[in-house]
Amino acid sequence: MTFDAVGRPRRGHWDVSFAGTEVADATQTVVIDTRAGDDDAASVAAPVRAVTETDDESEPGGTPAVRKQSLGRASAIMAMGSLVSRILGLGRQYLFAQVVAASAVATAFNVANTMPNYLLMVLNAGILNAVLIPQITRAMKDDDGGQVFVDKLLTAAFGAIALLTVAATAAVPWLIQWTNKQDGDALRLSIMFGFICMPQILFYGLYSVLGNVLNARDQFAAFMWAPALANVVQIGGLGYFLWRWGLQTNPSTWTPEMVWTLAGSTTLGIAVQAFILVPPLVKGGFRYRPRFGLRGSGLGEASRMVGWTFSALLVSLAGGLIVQIVLTSLPDQPGVGGFASYNFAMLIFTLPHGLITVSILTALFPQMSRSWQDGDVAGLRRLVNKALSTPAVAIIPASIAMIVLARPLVDVMLRLPAGQSEPVVLALQIMCLGILGYGISVLQQRYCYARGEGRDNFLYQGLLTLVQVLCAVLGVWLAPDRWVLPIVAMGVVVGNWGQSLLWMAVARRQLDGLGLHEVVRLWTRLLIASLLAGGTAWLAVYGMSGFGRSWLLSVLTCAVAGLCFGLVFLAAARLMRIREVDGMLAPVLRRLKLA
Repeated sequence: MTFDAVGRPRRGHWDVSFAGTEVADATQTVVIDTRAGDDDAASVAAPVRAVTETDDESEPGGTPAVRKQSLGRASAIMAMGSLVSRILGLGRQYLFAQVVAASAVATAFNVANTMPNYLLMVLNAGILNAVLIPQITRAMKDDDGGQVFVDKLLTAAFGAIALLTVAATAAVPWLIQWTNKQDGDALRLSIMFGFICMPQILFYGLYSVLGNVLNARDQFAAFMWAPALANVVQIGGLGYFLWRWGLQTNPSTWTPEMVWTLAGSTTLGIAVQAFILVPPLVKGGFRYRPRFGLRGSGLGEASRMVGWTFSALLVSLAGGLIVQIVLTSLPDQPGVGGFASYNFAMLIFTLPHGLITVSILTALFPQMSRSWQDGDVAGLRRLVNKALSTPAVAIIPASIAMIVLARPLVDVMLRLPAGQSEPVVLALQIMCLGILGYGISVLQQRYCYARGEGRDNFLYQGLLTLVQVLCAVLGVWLAPDRWVLPIVAMGVVVGNWGQSLLWMAVARRQLDGLGLHEVVRLWTRLLIASLLAGGTAWLAVYGMSGFGRSWLLSVLTCAVAGLCFGLVFLAAARLMRIREVDGMLAPVLRRLKLA
């Protein structure tokens, strides 16, 4: 048997005794269309199926039956890696807060360390992810199994990432001064951080490209576990910094050795995260040979999608930079949340999304791409319905729990002084209203990438960005300084929900129904059970707040209130017969031999 560029049996070389695996991966983007449709649950094949199913289907064109890796197995592998990485990430963020708190130094570092992510969005979050998986799955149908196409695609991607890295590193002083409203020692420190952090673009890009290839081969483990190793490296750097210098919040006291320790260990962790993906690729049989020239590669077809995606990401980048400029312009004083506070709140806000939603959508995205390429509208409708339903079983209760437990959670995870923690708590509580909408906007993006609808992605991203920018600008013009961050947080909620609801209405018309009656019914029942549990947990938090405020008490409060929330939620779900909750718990109970 021979294999193609991504490790799948070549067309015409199938061994009947071999059960190949279908692909599954992750990314983000948007959508639109016009056909009227029926929302009846019957219009969706198996509207809300258990996550642990495995589907057996015959590929179009008479290719032998292929047994797909189950969504549950793929999602479980990724969720476990994401869980470990998130736990380590919390430890890293806790140590970071002990090094710089929410001070001017924290803002200086966050601006420099965020810049590579902003610039990489132009290639990674949109163009690479929008092109790689759909184009690789399409290329698998070529006579050579896509070998030449994948080699040219990767060569072009590596070249673009390298050029962007060199240009951005050379432009660090201008980029930092343009996006950071700090001055004096804080601005100079941010520029020093920037020169060391900017090469992360290269390593993030390599991680994204190699990770997409791994996911296209159904090799999910390395891609989702690599960030855990990066966190270990960064925790080591922060631990050394604390041991050597302790808390450092004055920009004027920072030495080159301190700068290199903090920024250097951060960049080293990202480099390790990228290169650790090479061994599993080689072990899996993947071989890459640089090939130049795009003629005849089929990339011309993808260029239109790239153009729209590039435009959408420029809009998103501009919006993000405006929000950053607004938040860095706020005074550094107690009770006023700035860019550092925003980042702390966003870190906690994205925890359930990264652990639950991303793991599921990563596994669904390649299947959505294949369904669209094969003209399987019913299959795409079923996958979208599953993506709307499955994550919500955990996301809705997590959202309510985080609103109730926001204060002790922030105290436990960040251990900030009272004056610096209050803005983070309020911003987090507001953001948690939009966790489900945030996840749906990511589903919307993957749906758009799968269908190659770059223009629609641009329009949706424009709507989201417009809402967030308006909230930030109006907040800084009209509201007192202490209310700017909460207004920015509300912009995140309103923007994501507005974008998501509009997309759901359009996708329903495109796919002749999404089974939304069943989805909304599930969401409503989950919300009722979560509110009942949240009320009980709030009583526990309120009662324990009378004992004072300390880190150990916050840990105990999270444990007691969290237990109350979980028990009441499960009891309410059982009484309301929310079978999806039972389906979510069944694998865990079986592992614990309780079912």
